[in-house]
Amino acid sequence: MRFFIELAYNGKHFFGWQIQKKVSTVEEKLEYCLSKLLKTPINIVGAGRTDKGVHAEQMFAHFDYEKEISKNFVDKLNIFLPNSIRVFNIFPVKKNIHARFDAIKRTYKYYLTRDKNPFNQDFSWYCFYPLNIQKMNAASIKLMEYEDFSSFCKKKKN
Repeated sequence: MRFFIELAYNGKHFFGWQIQKKVSTVEEKLEYCLSKLLKTPINIVGAGRTDKGVHAEQMFAHFDYEKEISKNFVDKLNIFLPNSIRVFNIFPVKKNIHARFDAIKRTYKYYLTRDKNPFNQDFSWYCFYPLNIQKMNAASIKLMEYEDFSSFCKKKKN
């Protein structure tokens, strides 16, 4: 059976999503905890990847597991996971559904602040110089003229 997992994480102490040697990643923590609790090796496929220090408000991944998952499993998993990762839901999907290739939308948010606040430093960039909001808005309108963003996509190999 294939399961989707919906989660969020604060990436401050992680070296991104994808497993890497000798550093802590979100995927590594999830796989470790799932494998221990389900008592079998679990491999996760994420809908995307994040870089070092990047957070995710809502992320999806999938994994395969041959048994049913109990209703209270998410609660058990969240106890076992570090406080910087929270699983919202785990639900079965069709075997051919893929977290990365079947994703229909991705949203990235970047926050700037003019107020220096140590409690927001992990979630926004403190901009200490004046911003010209009118010019910023004009530049963002210019971006809306474009429809082809294929240069930002991974090319399929034949």
